[in-house]
Amino acid sequence: MSLFRQISSLARHSAIYAVSTAMQRLPGFLLLPIYTNFHYIPTQDDFGDYVIVFTFIAFMNFFFLYGMDSAMMRYFFLGKSDRKTVFSTTFYILLLTSLISTTAVMFFSGNIAQFLLKSVDYQPLIRIAALILLFDTFGNLPYFILRAEEKSIQFTAYKSLRFTLELGFNILFVVILHKGVMGIFYTSLAAAIVNLLVMSPIIFRYLQPRLDVSLGREMLRFGLPLLPNGIAFMTIEMIDRILVPTFLNKAALASYGANYRFGAILLLLITAFRNAWQPFFLKIANQENARKIYASVLTYFVIGAGMIVLLVSYFIRDLLTFPFLGKYYILAETAYWDGISIIPIILLSYFFFGIYVILTPGFYIRKKTRYMIIFTGCGAAVNIAANLFLLPLLNSFWGAAWATLLSYLAMAVTIYIVANRIYPIAVEWGRISKIFAMIALLLGVYFYFQPGFIARIIIMLVMILYCIFGVLLNAERRMITTRLRGLFGR
Repeated sequence: MSLFRQISSLARHSAIYAVSTAMQRLPGFLLLPIYTNFHYIPTQDDFGDYVIVFTFIAFMNFFFLYGMDSAMMRYFFLGKSDRKTVFSTTFYILLLTSLISTTAVMFFSGNIAQFLLKSVDYQPLIRIAALILLFDTFGNLPYFILRAEEKSIQFTAYKSLRFTLELGFNILFVVILHKGVMGIFYTSLAAAIVNLLVMSPIIFRYLQPRLDVSLGREMLRFGLPLLPNGIAFMTIEMIDRILVPTFLNKAALASYGANYRFGAILLLLITAFRNAWQPFFLKIANQENARKIYASVLTYFVIGAGMIVLLVSYFIRDLLTFPFLGKYYILAETAYWDGISIIPIILLSYFFFGIYVILTPGFYIRKKTRYMIIFTGCGAAVNIAANLFLLPLLNSFWGAAWATLLSYLAMAVTIYIVANRIYPIAVEWGRISKIFAMIALLLGVYFYFQPGFIARIIIMLVMILYCIFGVLLNAERRMITTRLRGLFGR
C-alpha cells in the first residue's frame, strides 16, 4: 500500500473517531450556557467545585488503569497470545485492583473532600466520583477492543449513544430537577452505568474464564511504567485546577476552567487522532517505510493543527460573545468572559502535545515505555514550577495558561531528543519550521495589533494560501485535488 493511501486510511479513521470524540465532549460544550448560568449553577464557586472534583476523577483514572489499557492494545498486535486471552487477563486484573481502589476512595472520602474542597461536607461528591471511576474502567474496555479491530464506525455509534445519555441525564438532573453541581455527578454516574450495560455484549464476546498469569506479569511489566507517566501527565493537565483557587479563588478557577474547554478543542481532535494512531503505528511497525510514514504524519499534523490554532484563536472571541437570538450567549454570564484571552495559549499548548503523541511509536515498538516518565516528568516539573512562580507574580490565571504551554513544549522537546536516539525518524524540519514561524508571527499580530474582523479574515485567507502553495508539495496538492474531486463526484 502506498504512503498516501496508508495515511489516508489513518486520516479516515481519525475523522470517524473525531465524530465520536466530539460526541463524548459535546455535552460539556452544549451545557456550558447552563453550567455558567447562575439560575442552574448559582455561583462561580459552585462551578469551581465541579471543576475540582472532575479534575480528581481524571487524575484517579490513571490509578484505576495504571497502563493496562496500553498494555492490552500492544499485546493485541505484537504479543504471542490470542486476543481473548489478552482481554480476559486484563479484565480480571483490573477487576481486582479497581475494587480495591474504589473501596480506598470510599473509605478516605472525607479526607479527600477536606483536602480538595476544604470541607468534609463534600464527601458525597467524592463517593459518587469513586463509583464513576469504577463503572467507567470497565465500560471503556470495549472501546479499546473496537479500536484494535479498527471498527471506528461502531466505536462512534457507541460514543454517540453515550453523548445522548449524558445530554439527557444533564437535562433531567440539572435543568428539570435543579440538583446543581450534584446533578452533574448524578448524570455522569447514570451514564457510566448504562454505558457499561450497553457495552457488555462486546465484553462477553472476548471474556473467557481464564487468567494467564505469565501474560499478566508481562503486561504489568509493560503497563506499570506508564503509571508514573500518567500521573505526571495528569499533573500537567490538572495541577493548575488546584493551584488557581489556592493562589486566587474559586471564581477565578471557574472562569479559567470554562474557557480552558475551548482551548481544549484541539485536544479533542488529538484524542480522536490518538485513537486511530496507536493501532495504526503498531500495525505498520514492521514495514520498511514505517519511519517515513511516521515522519510524514508529523508534518501533516503540524500543518493541519497549526492552521486550527490560528483559525480558532482569531475568531473564538467573536463566537463566545455573540448574542444568539439577540440575548443568548455560549458563556451565559459575562463574569466568565475575562478568561477568553487565554484560549490561544491553551490551543498552542495542545499543538505541542500533538507533536509529543506522534513521536511515541518507537517507545512502544522497542518496549521502552519506562522512558516515558522522563518526558511527562519534565513537563510536570516545569508545570508546577511555572505555576508556583507565575500565579503569584501575575496574580491572574494567565500564569496557569503560560505554565501549561511551557510544560507541553518541554514534553515535545524532550521526547524528540530521546526518540531520535532510540527510534529516529527523518523529521522534515524545513517544512515544519515554516509552520512554526507562521504561528509565532500571526499570534503576535493577533495579540499586539488586535486586528478587526475583516482584517482577520484576510489574514486567515493569506495563511491558508501560504500553507497550500508555500508548504505543501506538488504531489500532495495533486492528491488533495484528486480526493476532493472523488468526494464531490467530479
